[in-house]
Amino acid sequence: MEVKYEITEEDYIKFNIYHIQQSKAQKKTYYPMKYLLPAICGILIFYSGIFFLNQPALYWAIIALSFIVIYLMNFPRSYKKLLTKSIRSVLKEGDNSSLLGKKTLIIDNNGLKVFDNYTTEVTTRNGIKEITIYEDMILIYLSGFTAHIVPTRYLTIKEKKLFLKELEFSEKK
Repeated sequence: MEVKYEITEEDYIKFNIYHIQQSKAQKKTYYPMKYLLPAICGILIFYSGIFFLNQPALYWAIIALSFIVIYLMNFPRSYKKLLTKSIRSVLKEGDNSSLLGKKTLIIDNNGLKVFDNYTTEVTTRNGIKEITIYEDMILIYLSGFTAHIVPTRYLTIKEKKLFLKELEFSEKK
């Protein structure tokens, strides 16, 4: 089976965000930033208001809890914006012509072959570590952080089902 597609900057950013959301190592930093940081700041706000400004505890408890709730509500969106900005800046650092652009993926009995104007990559069936399916892309992982990104916007529903069936066949052999 042959699939022609194009990887855009947005596809690459989404891949990185998906990967980070699933990464166990990243979750170890994400959750403390999401929960521990606002809790510490909330406690500091509360005690600063009580001891330094000599105001009622209820007043500062409401302010501290409001801060925590607003932080927790805004954190996922802010974190995603920060990641997107960081990934964009990394992409602007050099030539990414072999990473982005038009590609062709061929699945056959030997495995996968992905090529574009600059590179050709051949992966045996044993080289496929995991296949992750999202609504807008299919990720064919070759290692813990390397994957072939296949945007599904280039596939009809029927082609997507056939593609996934071919990948399963390729992965199981």
